[in-house]
Amino acid sequence: MKARGKTDAGAIIVALAIFLLAGCASSPDQVDAEEMYIKASALTKLSAAVESAVRYKNPPSVLGDQELLVFATRHDPALLENFRGYQVRVLRQDRHSAVLVCNATGARALLEDAGCTGPMDRARWKEAPPQPCDFSIDIGKACGVE
Repeated sequence: MKARGKTDAGAIIVALAIFLLAGCASSPDQVDAEEMYIKASALTKLSAAVESAVRYKNPPSVLGDQELLVFATRHDPALLENFRGYQVRVLRQDRHSAVLVCNATGARALLEDAGCTGPMDRARWKEAPPQPCDFSIDIGKACGVE
């Protein structure tokens, strides 16, 4: 009996080790779907704040992406805090804007939203193969600017 107990315990340890190693071996390009859905909801609020700032508050055109994001969220800094650890870019065109969220290294686009639209525009993390951190939304079409 005791020999069998050791064998069962050994099998459990081996199975646990394999399970843990499999978890550690996951690709750095993998994205947590639940986290992306939460970030998508937060992005619609952030992109609306950026749209409002670009459209109505006339920020200086020399502001870089991060400076514009801080300018647009100074009334509610938590809007930007939701994206700590991600690269966030802003595109401005004809008093409209779009916001692009990329992974921490800036190599992969994850979420993209034009501030003038209600729903989140593009769940880019779902696209295969992974897409580079470049804007794909045509702001003119999305916002009805001809």
